[in-house]
Amino acid sequence: MKTLIITVGTRQLGWRCNDGIVRSLGADGGKFDPAHIDELYRDELGLERGQHYDEGSDRPYPWSMWDLGQRLYQHCQQTKFNSVELLLDQVIIDRYLPQGLSHVILWGTQQPESVSWNYRRMDTAWLAELMAGKLQELNLGLTVKVFRPTVGAVDADATRDVLEGEILPVAMGTRQPKDDDFTLLIENKGATPAMSEGLSICAAALVRDCQVVTVSPIEARPLYPHVSDTVQAVATAQECRSVNLSSYFWPLERSRILSAWQRGDFREAQVWLYAHRPRHKPLYDLAEYLALTTNWQMDEALKAIKNWVGAKGVKTRTLAEQRDTWQTLVTNMCPAGGRQTPDSKYLKIWETRFLIDLELRRENYTAAFVQFAQTLERLLFWRYETEDWIQQGLVTPPPDKQAYGLKYKASLADLKKGWLQQNEITPDHPTWIQLDAINELRNSVIHRSTALTPSELRRQIWPELTTLTHDTLYAAMLEILQKLLPPHRPMPDRSLLQDLYHWGIEQLQP
Repeated sequence: MKTLIITVGTRQLGWRCNDGIVRSLGADGGKFDPAHIDELYRDELGLERGQHYDEGSDRPYPWSMWDLGQRLYQHCQQTKFNSVELLLDQVIIDRYLPQGLSHVILWGTQQPESVSWNYRRMDTAWLAELMAGKLQELNLGLTVKVFRPTVGAVDADATRDVLEGEILPVAMGTRQPKDDDFTLLIENKGATPAMSEGLSICAAALVRDCQVVTVSPIEARPLYPHVSDTVQAVATAQECRSVNLSSYFWPLERSRILSAWQRGDFREAQVWLYAHRPRHKPLYDLAEYLALTTNWQMDEALKAIKNWVGAKGVKTRTLAEQRDTWQTLVTNMCPAGGRQTPDSKYLKIWETRFLIDLELRRENYTAAFVQFAQTLERLLFWRYETEDWIQQGLVTPPPDKQAYGLKYKASLADLKKGWLQQNEITPDHPTWIQLDAINELRNSVIHRSTALTPSELRRQIWPELTTLTHDTLYAAMLEILQKLLPPHRPMPDRSLLQDLYHWGIEQLQP
């Protein structure tokens, strides 16, 4: 859904006269403009153009937008608004109506009586009313609202108060619940400097909440084509250009998104990416799915990624070979029909390498170790189930749970002993000692809230390490995990989640 705010200026409207020629309500016979206002008074209203006088002053100011707009509006109420022409904004309405434009907010100027008629006569409040009448008469299904606050054209503070307290709440109130694609369109070609400044400030703040797009109609050239030697018409804009305000912030915010992504803080990355969804929706969606994995919602994330790989936005940013590889990996983990197989379970266990890697990158060594120990236990449990260790006599449930069979939830201590027995490893073997140390340290972390540092990990688990870096600790953890594998099932070469993580980094780098 889209809502359009238009700041109504003096060149916004034309009037289709009785002779069929469209004249501008803002052309007043200046250096390059025809005297359309004089012609409208004389030929359409049958009036001699009058003058305004300020109280206590004998200086006259010719009637202009305020008076002409009011008279034409009263005329339309007695007839119809079909003579009104939207010189600048018809092209915008035509473009965005098929794209979900539902509301139009017209902001016209109406300055207080303390302001001289020299300025008040150019106020556009009645032009805004004429535009509203025209749009409603066209029966386009648009909801149209006019704002005509009594505010000085140069009073920036009062203008901001009106914008923030009245206009924007109404504009944002048109947003439907859970409408993530809501777009606020702003056409401010006719804005005073105070209105333009206020809109710019507020729009910049709103890009964090919704899509904000500035739409600028391009005036026709020539603007006043000659119909004859003595008569000129006004041309209607045929084009408009639009700019998503988020594009202005991308060079600055990309570094923040990249930093959050590298740290594995995908929720933060997604917050910053929200304003940039039109250009970077594949990254925005991927941030959501990777965030799910960090909460151990692996199944939910993989199912979403399976659809994401084939999305149009992903296709434009990747090679077919790369997508085929991802599709194969995720399909193997999410078989058709949704039923898990021993193979799919095995592959998903290895995707947790991604989580271990992330925690080490963030220097969360305690979390990394717990994730590593959890992966180790899941790997042994997979072997326990697929190889039926109870049948082999490698795991013996306690007497009160022997009827459970493989549904017995063997503990890490059970699984460790079963694997050691299967591989005929004696208590004095380094691997036996190392697995015992892992089990004891995991229990200490969970039961006693023990915090771990690289030095502590080396002291208790990996005394052979000479350097303590992300890479050496990660390699040491993988080395232990690989020892637990059956001979015919090596560790998968590729991790889908790690591939996607690095792909995201590539997209975000300058």
